[in-house]
Parts: sequence; structure tokens; C-alpha cells
Amino acid sequence: MSTKDGVLWPLRGLKQFLNFYGCTPDGRWLAFAIYSPIFFIKMKNKYFFLLTAFTVLPWFAQAQFDEFGTFVGISNYAGDLTDRGLEPLEFNMAIGLFVRFNLKERLALKTHLYRGVISGKDANTAVDRGLWQRNLSFRSEIYEVGAQFEYDLFRMENGLSKSAPFVFVGVAGYYFNPQAELNGKTYNLNTYRTEGVEYSLVQFAVPFGLGYKMALSDRGKVGIELGWRKTFTDYLDDVSNSYPDNIRALAEANALSSRLSYRSPEIIENAPPATPGQGRGNPDKKDWYMFFGLTLAVNVGK
Repeated sequence: MSTKDGVLWPLRGLKQFLNFYGCTPDGRWLAFAIYSPIFFIKMKNKYFFLLTAFTVLPWFAQAQFDEFGTFVGISNYAGDLTDRGLEPLEFNMAIGLFVRFNLKERLALKTHLYRGVISGKDANTAVDRGLWQRNLSFRSEIYEVGAQFEYDLFRMENGLSKSAPFVFVGVAGYYFNPQAELNGKTYNLNTYRTEGVEYSLVQFAVPFGLGYKMALSDRGKVGIELGWRKTFTDYLDDVSNSYPDNIRALAEANALSSRLSYRSPEIIENAPPATPGQGRGNPDKKDWYMFFGLTLAVNVGK
């Protein structure tokens, strides 16, 4: 198989599958849906990520799609700095844009660009849990480009009141950058390797969830959706495993990386020094994030 054939076989395979079921989507639209998340996860910089997204999207917008819409809602995360799954105090604003291609009466393919914020801190945890003594915190913007299949659980009835619940699953690439404040300044935690490891700020995720949509008129729909993101990293919050092996040497030198890694002395007088290999997080569970909000779509297809 040639390199060209190796790159194009997923696109051809999906197009043949959809054609078999009577769907004939535009090839450029399908190419964007399949390859954009994979392409964007290769990027290392947020601004390059966004510049490329807004450069590529208009070209693919020439492909025929049926709906263009906006998303407004909230975002949150579950990880080492949440004690209750989702922390109610850490919901943040989220926005986004999407286009949708209606493949069949109950099946659609949607591509989106979402932006949200995730955050967490040990100060939110219950006192009896003792995690407050760790005194870690973070905040990160999330920029996500993804494609997903949506399946209506019921056929939408005719008329202006037609509506239906739906489920969805897909693939996404996203950029994140955990940050923390120290003495009034904000630092990018990945730069200081607070656990002695380096991790990529651009990752891959599997979005899935459910929603409900209702027609406002023949030209538009309003909806609500809840989507979880299964990630494959434990560093959305910069906390995963243990303190670095050189934590003592860094502490003796009063290095900034040590102060960002071990923050108990900020709130506990005469706190014992951190030791190499001492647990800092839980490496057995990966982090998750989610979006929840309202969508408004306008029919633009022929």
C-alpha cells in the first residue's frame, strides 16, 4: 500500500460505509471530520492550534453541510484536585461553534470547535479528608476540535414542535495548559516539571454524551447537550504521581519548581519537607473533562 493510499483509506472506507446506507456526504467535509482532531493533536502551541483551525475551517466550509450553530454553556473536570467527582465551585464558562451534516433521518455527523476552562484546588475538599494540606491548585483553558456521530433515539415528528433526545460519540483533539498562582504571579506548571516529568499539552480524547433538540422553525433548532471527554492523560491538573527525585535539592536551593510542586509550607508552619517518591496524586485514574450547555443551530443546507 502506498503512503497516499494509507492516508486515504479511512476516508474512503467511511464514505463507502455511508454510501451503502444511502448517505452521500461531501468528501471535504468527511476529510475534515476524520483528520482534523488527529492533525491538531500534533501541534504544540495554542496559537498555532487556533490559527490553523481558523485557516482550515473556511476551506472546508465550502463543503455542503446542513446546519451551522453555536454553543454556550459550562465546563468542568474530574481528577486529582476534585474530591467529589465534579466540584460545584469550579464550573466555568464555555463557548463554541459547530457544523452538522444530517446523514440520515436519525443520524448526523457534527464537527465542532469548543473553548472552555477547567480548574480545581485542594481548598475545596472536605477537612476530614486531609487533602487541603497538600494545598495544590490549577486553572487551564481547553481548546477542542472534534467530530462526532449523533443518533436520535426517536424520529422527530413533523411540525414546529418536533423534538428528540439523542446520544453521541466521536473523536477530538484538544490543547490545555495547567497554570497556578504563586505570590501574585501565574506560572505554566508544565514548564517547571513539578513531578519531574514532561507531558504534551496537546492530547486526544473521546467525547460522548447525550442531549435533546427541538425545532424552533423550519430554519432552526435549539438544544441542550451534556458531553464527557475520556482522556488518556493524568496531567490536566499537573498532578498524577509523586514528588520528583530531586525535590530536596530543589527545596534547599529554594527553586521555583520546588515551591510550585510542594506547597504545604504555605499554609502549614514547620511542614516537613517533601521526600522523593512521596505520593502527590493518584496515577491509577486518568483525568476527565466535560461540557454542558445550550446549542442554537440554523439550517443552511439546500
